[in-house]
Formats: sequence, C-alpha cells, structure tokens
Amino acid sequence: MNDNVKKENRRALPRFLLILAGAAVFGGVLGFCAGWMGSSSVSEFVTETVDYLLSAVIPWLIPAVSVVLLAAAVFRYRKARSLFNTWDGEDEAHIDRAETCLDQVLLLGAVAVVLNFFLLSASPYSTAPGGALAIAAAVILALVVIMVIQQKTVDLTRRINPEKKGSVYDTKFQKKWFESCDEAEKAQIGQASYRAYRVTGTACIVLWVALLILDFTFGIGVLPVFVVLLLWGIMQVSYILECIRSSKREK
Repeated sequence: MNDNVKKENRRALPRFLLILAGAAVFGGVLGFCAGWMGSSSVSEFVTETVDYLLSAVIPWLIPAVSVVLLAAAVFRYRKARSLFNTWDGEDEAHIDRAETCLDQVLLLGAVAVVLNFFLLSASPYSTAPGGALAIAAAVILALVVIMVIQQKTVDLTRRINPEKKGSVYDTKFQKKWFESCDEAEKAQIGQASYRAYRVTGTACIVLWVALLILDFTFGIGVLPVFVVLLLWGIMQVSYILECIRSSKREK
C-alpha cells in the first residue's frame, strides 16, 4: 500500500511542479504589466472610462435586466404549468419537461437576483433622476417580482410532487424541503453541492489573483482581497466541519 502511495506521488509530482512553474511565470508577467499600468496614465483612463460607463448604463440596466430575465422566467413557468395541466399522470417524460422548465425558472431568478444586487451596489455612480433612491426602489420591485415567481414555481413543484413540504416564505424552507426529499434526490443535492464547492473554491483563487493585480494597478486596497479570502475560508472550514459531524453521526 505504501509503495502504491509513493508511486502515485512520484507520477503526480512532475506535473504539479510544472503547473507551479507556469503559474510563477504567468504571475510575474501579470505583476510587471500591473506595475507598468499603475505607474502610467492607463489606470486613470480605465477608471474614468468605467465610472462614465456605469453612470450612463446603470439606469437602463435595471429595467432591461429585470424585464428580459423575468419575462423569460414567466414564459418558462407558463410552459411548465401548461405541461402539468396536460399531464395524464403516467407519462414521465412529459412531466420531466415541466420540471426542467421549473428548474430554468429558478436559474433565471437566481441570475436576476445577483445582477440586481450588483446594480444596487453600483447605484452611487448613477446620474439618473432620483439617484440611488430610485434605483433602490426599482431593485426592490424586481426582487418582489422574483419572490412571487419563485413562490409559484415551488407551489407548482409541490403539486407535481405532493410529498414535498415547505413554503418560500418560511425561514426554514430549505431545511423542510431537503427533509422531504427522497434518498436519490438528497444524493443529487449532495453531488451538486460538492460541485458548487469545487467551482467556488476555484473562483475564489481566480478572484484573489485578479484583485491583487487590480490593487497593484488601481490601488483598490486589500479589503476586497480580505473579503474573498474570508468567504473562501468560511466555505473551507464549514465544509470540513460538516464532514466531521457527518462522520460522527454515522458511527
């Protein structure tokens, strides 16, 4: 067993060292470029351009994002409801299409929420009439619509699967919904959660590098870097602690 472990390490080590060398070279090039941009007028030009674009675009992005994404969500929900209403109670492929439409509704709603929160954060750059207050009101209205769509999506899902429990307005909705899932569904949730964990971990590393470069170039400070590393640390620690608790419950 020990020989197999050593062999696997020896096979994997050269590739790992090669990746480290490539990352070092890439980081050196990026650091040089960031230092050059920071010492020139390029960073000032980019900052002014971004500020101008944000002030000009944000007032139009909120209604555009909300209308496009929410209209698509409503369309997919109506499609799912139509499929459910014409379901004979036996054709699994037919109802699977309805559930796929409902999944797409939730995806569109999640994207709309993230974009609206970003636009709300960028509202101080806006020069629209009413300023940040008008943008905040538009975002709140969009979030209310998203909540209603999610509620209708969950309600229709419960009609398709009567064993499901929970209301989107309940603070313990996710816990109740998970507990009402069968073993196969819980396994799917676990696989999706682990996939999200890995993707988020990679995204945190990429964001850390990007924010370091932005700090060298534009002097944004270490707070954004700290926030990314804090979220990464919370994710890592909570994952490991949950694994420890789960292993103890199984024994």
